[in-house]
Amino acid sequence: MKVLGYARVSTENQVKAGSLEDQKAQIRKFCELQGHELLEILCDAGLSALAERPAWNRAMQLAREGKIEAIVVTKLDRWGRSVKDLVTSIDELRRLGVHFISIGDNLDTSTPNGRLLFHILSAFAEFEREIIRERMQAGRERAKAQGKACHRPRKKLDEREIRRLYELGLSARDIGRIMGVSHNTILSRLREMGVRIR
Repeated sequence: MKVLGYARVSTENQVKAGSLEDQKAQIRKFCELQGHELLEILCDAGLSALAERPAWNRAMQLAREGKIEAIVVTKLDRWGRSVKDLVTSIDELRRLGVHFISIGDNLDTSTPNGRLLFHILSAFAEFEREIIRERMQAGRERAKAQGKACHRPRKKLDEREIRRLYELGLSARDIGRIMGVSHNTILSRLREMGVRIR
């Protein structure tokens, strides 16, 4: 297969310690042993968890352009920063016909075992999402029971002025700019006042 290697370190210390070079060496050795054609290894280095990952974005772009058949990493956490992140991106690769291989996790979506492992990973991601949804809903219900607002406070606006400007022919977008709110807020207030939206 024509494969693209991807390596990432999240701190400058890891760069200095040679972690990036170690990852690249593992990817080269794996591709050589498996008979894959390694096109190149893209690297993101010295980046915080929330920073942009230009090499990762480039890898996904090459996949979308159909220029690679697989992406190889040394460990899952080098590719994704959360289970959800991993599943979403690997699922996109699968839809593009690009396989994903994680050497250290024995995950290779070109094999039946690798696909099974990916489905298990997907199930855990869905479970994680459900747990988060349930906790958020429970939190909202608890706050509501305690009389706390579960939404942003309603912005005080001069509704007579909104109506006047609208009747003068200004658009909801223009009124929103004047009032410092979105045009959707203006449209919502106009509807509440019973004004027919043009």
